[in-house]
Formats: sequence, C-alpha cells, structure tokens
Amino acid sequence: MSVLVAVTALLVTGVASFASGCNQVNDGPDFVVADESFDGDYFFCHVEPQLLFDKHCGDGDPSQGDAANGCHYNSSAVSGMALQQHAPIDCGGGDHPVDTSMLGSGGAAQTNYQAASLEMSTDYTTAPLYVRPTGNNHPRTIFTSTDPVVQVIATWASTP
Repeated sequence: MSVLVAVTALLVTGVASFASGCNQVNDGPDFVVADESFDGDYFFCHVEPQLLFDKHCGDGDPSQGDAANGCHYNSSAVSGMALQQHAPIDCGGGDHPVDTSMLGSGGAAQTNYQAASLEMSTDYTTAPLYVRPTGNNHPRTIFTSTDPVVQVIATWASTP
C-alpha cells in the first residue's frame, strides 16, 4: 500500500510541478505584441477592389477552375486568409466609403478586412499579403514587384 501512496504522491507532485511551470513563460525584458491597425477606408476603397477582387487568383492556370469562386473564396482550398464575396463597396471614386451599411461587424467586407489585416505589416515587403502573391511560398505568382498594386499595398502599410 505504501508503494501506491508513494507513486500517487510522485504523480501529483509531477503534475503540479508541470502545471505551475506552464504558467511561467519568460518572454524577455523587451517582449512587445505589435498593435498594428490599418486604415479600413483605404482597404475598402483601394486594397480590396484592386488587390483582392482584381488580382484574386491571377491569370494562373485556367484548368484550376473559376478564379472568382476558387482560391481564397473557398475556405477549404486555403489554410489562411479565406475571403468572402460581396458587392463592391461604393467609395464614389474617393478614399472613403459612401455607404457604410455593408461594413458592419460580421459582414463579408469586414471579414475580408480582418483577414487581410492579419497578413499585413507596416513593413509591407515582409507582409505575407505582399510576399506570398509575388511567388514566394504561394501556388501561383499573382503579381510581380513592379505591378501597380504594390503601391496600393505600400500605401496601406503606411496609412494608420
């Protein structure tokens, strides 16, 4: 019986020790979680229409199916940045949406903004939103570094 008590005590001590160790994470003295946010209006008026809608899957291979309904618009086809189709946001040719009724929380436009924001960085040249579609770790090259859409990405990166 004393062996069983000793083993039980050892297990309890080990589990307690392991559990307490899980709560002690040393992130270092300079640990900071980036608080980056990017201009939603600029996204809806420029990034979404010129990058996500116009470039969606690039010219690519026509045998891969309808680009508008594939790639990022098919959550089972991509592991990240799943997008939702929706009518274009009317910006009246400017930098701000004219009608914000389509921009509500949980809506398709807002979902796309959140998904793209997670792939963005203030240093756009390291952001997956830029790096992957230029042919780095992506099934297709969607645009090159000289494509005009790169300026749209660069501007969004610098627009707080």
